[in-house]
Amino acid sequence: MSKYRRFGLLCLIAVVVPSLGWRYLSPPAAQALGVPLSWVGLSDDAVAGDMMSLDHGHSVGTFELAHPQVELNSSAVQVNGPNGQPIAGPAIYTQEQVMRWAYDRSPEAGLIETEVEAVLRGIDPKDPDACCSARLIRNVLREVALARRYDDATHAAVAYHKLIAASQAVAVAEQAIATADKLISMADQAERLEIPDGDPLKLRQTRLNLLSMKSEQSFNTLKLRQELSRLTGRSEAEVATAIMTDSLPNEAPSIIAGEAVSIALVQRRDLRAVQVLCRELRSCNVDAARLLMGIVSPGVGLSLATATKGLFQCLKDDKSDDDLNARRRQCSQLCRSLEVVIRNETLQAVLDVRSAAARLRLVDEQLQLARQRLEETRGRIRIDEEVPGSDLVLELEISEFTGKRLTLQKELILAIDDLEHAKSTPVQ
Repeated sequence: MSKYRRFGLLCLIAVVVPSLGWRYLSPPAAQALGVPLSWVGLSDDAVAGDMMSLDHGHSVGTFELAHPQVELNSSAVQVNGPNGQPIAGPAIYTQEQVMRWAYDRSPEAGLIETEVEAVLRGIDPKDPDACCSARLIRNVLREVALARRYDDATHAAVAYHKLIAASQAVAVAEQAIATADKLISMADQAERLEIPDGDPLKLRQTRLNLLSMKSEQSFNTLKLRQELSRLTGRSEAEVATAIMTDSLPNEAPSIIAGEAVSIALVQRRDLRAVQVLCRELRSCNVDAARLLMGIVSPGVGLSLATATKGLFQCLKDDKSDDDLNARRRQCSQLCRSLEVVIRNETLQAVLDVRSAAARLRLVDEQLQLARQRLEETRGRIRIDEEVPGSDLVLELEISEFTGKRLTLQKELILAIDDLEHAKSTPVQ
């Protein structure tokens, strides 16, 4: 290979590699994965001393659901040390585990349930109106608390999947950096041979960009691990080294939009809360109903009670202007409005899943073509029909497509998380 042919290759590299670095700097390319703290320069001792302690709280049961207690050591791997004594290995996490932990812990749901218990303890059992209001409060807030639990479970699933994506992004960046190092070595050799127009400095700048991206995403993994610790109640020390076992999806699950909407309208706890409120509304609990409407739909209920009653009294043709019937009509309207919102949320989530899956298939095709080109180029290099090092350019191109694919995989799993939340799929 002549000096000038080799230098022509280096000029091509100098153009391709910078664009790769900037693509990896894109925030969607990775936002969280399980990387040990030592990977970014923090020792275990520093972690123990510097990271904030979290208030992990305790699991709180609901009115009807029995939450199985999770064994604290069930997710840890035991290995034997030199003296035969067991040494705790890193914890193993699954999506089902983190969602269950967050569901059981849910601080907001615990506060709601505690408030219900306080209300029930203060009720005079001999007062029928008070008992009537207490039953309505208990039944409505039970559904609200379960909705809050599922919100926290979904937040934990999102953090878990972002963590997986970010860890994989760090690995892809490391591979790209290794390829860039080989190119820099070739550029240095060309400079020593005094080939004109060499630009090894530009290649080193690209490498620094890749290192910056890797560092940024490594710290993102630490942030997400801390967030996962807060949501699940697990200790920061355990979460810092935990291994996430699930993989990102390669394709979307089969989804029937109408069926997804039907499931959502049956399972959504916020809708159930409104339905319970409408069904159990009586003259003995209308005051409690006003307060509850403000909880399930802020701005409705007590704040509009006086104005609404006055408006109905102004309608001469409306004979049912008592407060109870006004509340019932308002509750029915609220229920229908929430059904429309849930239907829209579910259909939007279905479209997001299908969109991410379609784009992921296109990137897979691009990756397949790039890998075929790489194999052909390596074959031509072996028979001296291609400039040595041209395969490295293709490897960097493949790394770029791999980064795009990882971004779309993350978008797909987050869209699936949104869909599962819209349907309020039960936590396992």
